[in-house]
Amino acid sequence: MEDKYGDPSGNHVGIDINSPVSVKASNVSSINLVLNNGEKLQAWIDYEAGSKRLEVRLSKLGDIRPVNPLLSYPIDLSQMWKEEKIYVGLSSSSGNSSQKCNVYSWSFMLWQVPPWLHSQPLDPKAFVEKTKALNDQKRSDCFLRVLGALIFGIGCGALGASIVLFVWTIFGNRRPVAPEEYAKDAVDFDYKKFKVVVDKPIEDGKK
Repeated sequence: MEDKYGDPSGNHVGIDINSPVSVKASNVSSINLVLNNGEKLQAWIDYEAGSKRLEVRLSKLGDIRPVNPLLSYPIDLSQMWKEEKIYVGLSSSSGNSSQKCNVYSWSFMLWQVPPWLHSQPLDPKAFVEKTKALNDQKRSDCFLRVLGALIFGIGCGALGASIVLFVWTIFGNRRPVAPEEYAKDAVDFDYKKFKVVVDKPIEDGKK
């Protein structure tokens, strides 16, 4: 089969575009893989619209994604399909031989790109008007933020002043409960000499 379509061997991966003849093929023996030995494999097929490049990676199940692709081919899919709707699916072919192929799981991911990133002609006036509207909206948002911060600051200041005034009203006019002590005139005391007479102790009960 590989001789008929120019494939390198039966152990290869190729990129076919509207034809069974591969535009590019690679023998997976170069990465120490065998397609028909019953071992589970996993593949990554990536297309990046910016670089217009299709890449194919292959490894054993459970291994990390290879850094370098097994196949890389430049192609512009937008020029191929134009505005047509497309279907994405899987198919298998074994030629004249009988071989069983199992697909255990697969996923398809599409990263949406904003329309303004596409290289389509734009109206300069529409772009200027859109930019002006965005600037006006930013100014309005900024003014509202400043106004909100000012109102919040005034409110906090008024609340703090009210609390201080309330506390001062309660505690500032209070008087002490204990009577106040007034200083009295000092009194001078004269010191005189006193004579202390001590009687003799009574002996034998006699006076």
